[in-house]
Amino acid sequence: MPKFWHSYFLKKLMKKLIPIFLIYIFLSSCGGGGGSSDVTTNDGFDRKIILASTYDNIIIPAYNDFNSKLTYLKSSIESFSNSPDEIKLNEVRTKWRSAYIAWQNIAMFDIREAESVFFSKIMNSYPANEDVINTNIDNSVSQLVGISSAELGSTGFPALGYLIYGLGNDSNDVISYYNSTNPATSSAKRIGYLNAVINQMTSNTDAIIQDWNNNRSSFVNSSGNSATSSLNLITNDFLYYLEKRVREAKIAIPTAVRTNFVPLPTHVESFYKPDLCKKLLEQAFLSVERFYYGISFDGTELNNGLKSYLEYLGNNETLISSIDTKIDQVNIEISQVDDNFITQLNTDPTELSDIFYKIQDIVPLMKTDMLSVFNISTDYLDNDGD
Repeated sequence: MPKFWHSYFLKKLMKKLIPIFLIYIFLSSCGGGGGSSDVTTNDGFDRKIILASTYDNIIIPAYNDFNSKLTYLKSSIESFSNSPDEIKLNEVRTKWRSAYIAWQNIAMFDIREAESVFFSKIMNSYPANEDVINTNIDNSVSQLVGISSAELGSTGFPALGYLIYGLGNDSNDVISYYNSTNPATSSAKRIGYLNAVINQMTSNTDAIIQDWNNNRSSFVNSSGNSATSSLNLITNDFLYYLEKRVREAKIAIPTAVRTNFVPLPTHVESFYKPDLCKKLLEQAFLSVERFYYGISFDGTELNNGLKSYLEYLGNNETLISSIDTKIDQVNIEISQVDDNFITQLNTDPTELSDIFYKIQDIVPLMKTDMLSVFNISTDYLDNDGD
């Protein structure tokens, strides 16, 4: 299993163990008395302001936008399945691109139902696992439920990328793949799996949106400071996302910056459509900025984010300035790389490595200094030497 997923599973384990440990400490100190684990903060800041703004202005609009684009993708796949041709294939590709970009806006929010169903793993584990995909097709798999570590990369956007771009040298090869009359490799099996992938994506998305829509009050009102409080959970997921799914998965792994510096082009996020890689990274980092600065999904600067929390507490001007500067530097580095990350890796991989180092500069400022100011503990382990 890749190092990235070891960290992922440790994170999930820690989320389960930390509340149990805290309950034990609480009962030990109070003689078994009752009480809420959502400890009240003593800094005077109303955390509900951040939680309500994040819910109303970022999470819900981003999920609605993603759901709309995913629905269009599903419709285009259904149309293509009925009669595969180049026009319909191009429509699927266009909708896949649009939905993949929109995914970057919600990937950070890996809590509640999303965490329960392993949403991020199902939707965007890459590189695509071609062996498992082809085995599933051979076995006439037409329904997908959950995912195991051995199946990572056989579902979600990477699997769709393989199924609509990776089956030959051009569009004609892809269309022929779905029009095959060979009984041993029937088009029905292939179309069945294509639809199984998109159906799993939409069904999970529907369940997660329903959970968010039904639980605004519990999310916003969990405004204390404990391992299970909303702001603690979502801030930890924000940092985990920045570290593991932006810095590591999108940059460190394909550049091999942590190992031998021999690039791994097969590990870029959009391997079968590599000129999309930069756009996915830009959108992912924009989602990081939204949460930190408290910017709404439509781009309105509401100033109801982590930065406003630091400003309220005072005496954090140097930290705030340093974070602002480092964020600007990351955006400058991203702007300078090629749209196609495979091309960039083959010509000058250091341009991508520079992005890694700039993000690396942000991590201790937020993970160590900022969390210390907020009195929030990390709920995941890593050994990246941050």
